[in-house]
Amino acid sequence: MEPISNEEYINANQRLEELVNIVDDNTPMDSTLGKEFLKITDIIEKYESIHYPMEDLNP
Repeated sequence: MEPISNEEYINANQRLEELVNIVDDNTPMDSTLGKEFLKITDIIEKYESIHYPMEDLNP
């Protein structure tokens, strides 16, 4: 997995803010916007899993 830079993460979050006003439950995920939405959320998820990992609440 290639590291995601802070700048890429910030750009992804900014684009996600734009996409949530365009993409909805009726947007096909195989459309251009659907694919971009999935790619952007994947970038954010990967970055956050490294830099902001969730703690296991079950000891």
